[in-house]
Amino acid sequence: MVARKRQALRAKDLTDYKPCKLHALQTQVAPGGSMKKNQPHLVRTETIYVDGTEPRQRGMARASQIAAHIRATVRAYSELYSAQGISETDATAAARASMDAIRNWDPDQHLELLGVAAGSGITAADLGLIVGRTEILTLAKEQPQECSTVTFQQPGRTMSAQTWDWKPELVRNWHFHRVAALPGGQSYAGFAEHGMTGKIGLNSAGLGVHLNILKNTDDASGGVPIHAVLARILSTASSVDEAISIAKDAPTSASSIITVLDRDRAVNMEINPHQVALNSRDGWALRTNHFACPSQADGAQLLTPDSNTHDRMDYLEAATTSAGEPHDLDDMLQVLCSPLEDGLVSVLPDPAAPNKGATLVTVRIDPANRRIDLSPGAPQFASDMTVNFTVPQN
Repeated sequence: MVARKRQALRAKDLTDYKPCKLHALQTQVAPGGSMKKNQPHLVRTETIYVDGTEPRQRGMARASQIAAHIRATVRAYSELYSAQGISETDATAAARASMDAIRNWDPDQHLELLGVAAGSGITAADLGLIVGRTEILTLAKEQPQECSTVTFQQPGRTMSAQTWDWKPELVRNWHFHRVAALPGGQSYAGFAEHGMTGKIGLNSAGLGVHLNILKNTDDASGGVPIHAVLARILSTASSVDEAISIAKDAPTSASSIITVLDRDRAVNMEINPHQVALNSRDGWALRTNHFACPSQADGAQLLTPDSNTHDRMDYLEAATTSAGEPHDLDDMLQVLCSPLEDGLVSVLPDPAAPNKGATLVTVRIDPANRRIDLSPGAPQFASDMTVNFTVPQN
């Protein structure tokens, strides 16, 4: 793992969108507030290495390094659910149901999560408040925050990038990690929220995953968490087709897009409680937070009535058209750099709207070179800090 400074991004002759303006708003702070609180790219990050020869041991190894952070994240999500009008009884019942669903679907992952819980001094249901948070939030009136993902598909050089937008108050509740393979499995690297065993990352088979949340009228709590699906893909899948099989096999209850890619292709898996639809195309493919596959139209909704998912899609269409074919991960990063003042793809916390999401992590994946770059905060600040993992083949 290497932390390094980046060169300033190359400005391009763009007519439809503005190129990255590095540090343009770096000093904007709410009156009386702290710059660090207002700027996700300035938070202190954690990087852990997780090893183990069997699932529970690997879970214990994770907890041994960040147990206090995991307990704090349980408290943070409990407070979030309460603020969203979800009772403690309902949240706990949903968490237990999702942990039971994991046990029935993926016993090894369930054992690993039990190790995380035991090592953190919490119950399995407590941990379910984190791992099953997407499903629990289907009980809330306000839906999760929105993210943007881009891929460029070309034989031998498919790449991807994403902004992960989430609650600003959870800006410290995640970490970078490198995870050793269990026997017969894959090692992987990326980032995850404290307590989760996987989220967005790249594994030793050269397989990368991204996540965007969707909404369907039939979404519910209690199914296999989408984050458990991501963890299983990272830990076990050796191909795009295996990843698709894993997603189709999972009895999920909440909607999302999992984007999976290797060096040759990228596939968007649109998941609703009833089925998984696949979408893949050469060149640029863009995903925000609405269903695109016609077969998924029944019950499809926006996350919120005022969602900017289509505005972000319009921006990315213009950005990628102007950018042309990307040559490296810096080019992938460039197309995510919407003007910070617009609050589209790249989003800063808004002190006047504390419930609004912000970009907490920016990710770029290059499967051909087995490389994943991760930066805290919006893509404009990737030059401040980029953590690079190379994930060699097992």
